[in-house]
Parts: sequence; structure tokens; C-alpha cells
Amino acid sequence: MDVLRKHLESCLNILNRGAGATNTTGVSWLNDLCAALLEFSTLVHSSLCSHKKIESAEMVCLCLSQVMICIRQVESIMKLGCGASVVASHQYFVDRISWCLKRLMHLYTPGTEPGIPERSFLKLLDSVLDTLTVFTSHNEENTDASNCFPSPEEIICLGNEMRLYIDVILGQSLGFANVALSQDKRALSALCQKVIRECNAFQGECQLPGAASYPSNLKLKAMTLEQSLYQLEDFINDALLRLVFTCFLDFDKFSVDKIRTVPGNSSEDDAAADEFIADFDVNIDRATQIGIFAIAFAPNLKMKTMIRSCLASFESLDTSLIPSLQANGSDLHSDVLEQHFNEEVAKFKTALQEIIDSRALLGCYLELLSAGISSNEKVYDKERLQDLAQMSVLLLEHFHLETNRKVLTESKHQVGEEYLHQFVRILRECKAILMCASQVEPQRIIKRFKILRTILRKLHGCIGLEKRDEGESPHLMGKHVSEDTVDGQEADVNLDNFTGLTTGQGSILYDTARRSRLIRNQNSKPTTETLKPKPGLLRRESLRTVMFKRQNIAESRKLYNSICNQSADLEITDILDQLTGMSNGYFEC
Repeated sequence: MDVLRKHLESCLNILNRGAGATNTTGVSWLNDLCAALLEFSTLVHSSLCSHKKIESAEMVCLCLSQVMICIRQVESIMKLGCGASVVASHQYFVDRISWCLKRLMHLYTPGTEPGIPERSFLKLLDSVLDTLTVFTSHNEENTDASNCFPSPEEIICLGNEMRLYIDVILGQSLGFANVALSQDKRALSALCQKVIRECNAFQGECQLPGAASYPSNLKLKAMTLEQSLYQLEDFINDALLRLVFTCFLDFDKFSVDKIRTVPGNSSEDDAAADEFIADFDVNIDRATQIGIFAIAFAPNLKMKTMIRSCLASFESLDTSLIPSLQANGSDLHSDVLEQHFNEEVAKFKTALQEIIDSRALLGCYLELLSAGISSNEKVYDKERLQDLAQMSVLLLEHFHLETNRKVLTESKHQVGEEYLHQFVRILRECKAILMCASQVEPQRIIKRFKILRTILRKLHGCIGLEKRDEGESPHLMGKHVSEDTVDGQEADVNLDNFTGLTTGQGSILYDTARRSRLIRNQNSKPTTETLKPKPGLLRRESLRTVMFKRQNIAESRKLYNSICNQSADLEITDILDQLTGMSNGYFEC
């Protein structure tokens, strides 16, 4: 541990030396930093593989991933020359590197708790359901020793432990409900209240061991609680997929590039800009909640780290990206941050696409499409049809990935491939007819979307047919559920060490002022108030009140992209590739 700390101290010293170097003339420090990081990674890789500390591994991989991302950005920025914009961008990424290295230093400080045993919604729910099985599977007529009913003391202990688990489950459920679609908020709140009522009833029954019908009453209460938890899980699965479609659509609707174009010449314009930015903030919160659930479904540590890294980047950019536009809409610094944000969004989307079950995603879109068609048959709404057409692009992106394309090639007689081609053709027709909607009767437009629905139903029906025949039932959100195990044994649960990631209230990696303020505001509210449905979208306190016109953005972006695409004479890229390869080695060990 001391050796690792010394290497980190060396990295920090090199970083401090290069903090003021913003051009290629002082690039030697960056080469030295990469070399020092490579040595540190070699040692930590060996240490993690030998000790198998999952909680330490997750934080180390997250920090190293963020450091590598920031170093690549610093390398590109240093080629831009001097100027206030370059200095601001350089300092932003250097500060992030420093934060990550200090976080690693804290991790390897003697006496520091190694980790954060993250317990996801799924694992907590499984633990509660497993405990309830002790009661629901009890048969009073069976006198076998394996069917022995727990003692009253054990029952009270199990009830109290389950309540702790359920409190954490409800915390994350309500965190998700706070950013869910408006039509899902009330239902989620009602389901959470139902779980609380059934949990209270179960705990109350645990306190009455002397009653003659004690075992049967307890079994009944356990079955009722079990059913309410299943209902909550099923609804969250459906609501989560609906939110994915909306979130991906809003990444385009409320993009940074569009925020630049919002005028700010009057108080009305300022109000409109602030509303636009508030929608942008809400979508980032939604992406964070989706990511938290996606981590639970990630099949391996590598995928988990990728999603966590994207969320950490969103967290860091949260208080930097939009303010950089407000400070100067034409500034190169805002261009750098925008490109970084877009890269992280692209990685986030790809990671989710690899995790989401193809049949579940398609089934969710069919429900959205049917609801949209039904609504348009009553009152024609071109904008909603355009949103549905844009949402369907998510399906195309999904099946373009090799890992998802397999479900089509594995379909009977490979009819899935043919249905996909038909889907692409009819989608083009839907988009084309919407472009000339003013010249076409609404019924003809709706008819195209009905044909789209028919083709997608056929595609949905052929996916996973063999698995369904064998009785397999894939989870709605994910194809795999990763298990945090150490040498085959599941990590011990300690509810005192739960991270904010479990409840959705804490930070992923960076402590930003806005995030801390939000946590204080959430913690100060009574628990009963959090169960009340909140109408409309969640509005975070906005730091942005003034917008400026866009000027010379195209020129700035062209300059930045051309320099980023040039081949480097530095050793940095090679060393980072070695670091990445080393990370992959740990992910597989």
C-alpha cells in the first residue's frame, strides 16, 4: 500500500509541475505522468488480481478510466496554443485528474475502509424475496426438519433486517420516480406506499408470536408483501424502458448545440433559455438514474466501469458545460466541453444498447407506437408522430450492434433479418411522408405508422422464439445480471456502508457544489413527503440565467477537430493504449 501511495504522490507532483504548461513546448511532463501512471497501473493490477477486492477494483477502474479520458483531452488541448480559452480547458481537465488521483490516495491510506459495497436495487430485492421465502414456503403439515419455522427472536431479527433493505429499495425507487415520465410518477408513488403498508403489516405480525394462527398469518402477510414487491419491480422495469426512449430522444431535442442557438436579447428570451436548460438538466438526471439501474445489469466489471465513467463525466460537466456557454457563447472552451460531452453521451448510449434486452426494447416501443397511433386517430398530432419516428432510430442503432444483431441471425430461417430490412424501408416512408405532411391527408400518414407497427410485431414475435420455447424469460432491462462475488462467495452486506449510488442521491465520483446542495435539500425533507407524487418534471436549481448569441462556433469547432485528428509525436497515445490493455486484462482476470 505504501508503494502504491508513493507512485500516486509522484503522479501528483508531476501533475502540479505541468498544471501551467498549456502548449506542446512543455509536453515532457505529460509523458512523465503517463509513464508514472503505467507503473502504478502495473502494481495495482497485480494487487487487485491477487486480493480480488471487488469494491476497491471498481473505484480504481473508475478513477483510472477518468484519468485516461482527461489525459487524452489535455493532449489535444495543448496543441491549440495559448489563450484564456485554452487555459480554462486545460485547468478543467487537470483538476479532474488531480481529483481522481487524490481519491486513489485516500483509497490507499492506511485505516481507510476499502470500499463501497454497492448493493443494487436488484440484489436488495432478491435478498428480501429470498428471506420472505422462509415464510411463504412453510407448510404446517410438513414435519420435516428442513421445514422448521424460525423462532420468534429470529423472526423479529429477519423482519428488522428486511425493513432496512426495503427502505433502501424504496429510496432508489423514489429517486427514479422523481425523474420518471409524468404518467409513471403517481403509479410509482402508490406502489411504494403499498410496499410500506405491507411491510408494516408484516412487521406488526412478527410481534405477535403467541397467537394460535401465528405461522399461517405470518405466511399470508409475507405472501402479500412479496406480491407488492413484484408489482413494484415489474412497473419499474416497464417505466425504465419508456424513460430510455424519452431520454435518448431528449439528448437530441435539448442538445448543447441547440442551447447555443437560443437567443438572449430580452427577458422573454432569457426565460425561454432557462426553461430549455432546465429540460437539459432533467434529462441528465434521467440519464443518471438509468445508468444506476444499468450498472446493476452490466455483465462484467468492464461494462460497469464504462457506464460509471460516463455518469462521472456528466457529473463533472454538470456545473461547467452550460456556464461556459453563458460566459462566452463563442468561446473555444465551451466547444471543448461540448465535444467531450457528446463523446460521453455516445459511449453511454452504446453501453446501454448492449445491456438492454432486444425483445423487451422492441415490445416497449410497440406499446408507445400503439398509444401514439390511437391518440392520432382521435386528434392528429404531427409532432408526436415525428417523435415516434425518431424514437424508432433507437431500434436501428440497437440492431446495428453486433451483439444484438445475433438475435436476428439466430431467428428461425433468419426471418428476423428480412423483417429488419422491411422495418428500415417503412421507417424511411414514415419520415418522408411527415416531411410533406401538409400535402397529405392525416389518415394516409397514420396508415404508414400502422404498417410500421405490423412489421415490428412480426420482428418482435420472431426474436428469442427458441428461448421462449425452452421456458427462458429474459429480464426486461438486461440480458445479464452481474454478481459481485469474491472467490465464488457473495460479498457481505453492510447497510451502514451503502453508497449514494444505491439510493440515487449521492455523487458518482466528483463532489460538485450543485450535487452537495441537492443532497442537503433531499435529506432535509421528511420521509413522508418524498412519497407524494410531484407533478411535472423535476427542476433542479439552475445556475444559468443569461445566454449569449452564437458567434464563430463553426470556426472554433473546425480548428479543434482538425488538431484532434492530427497524429501526435508524443508517447502519450501509446502509453494510454498500454494502460487500456492492462485494464482489459484485469477485467478478464
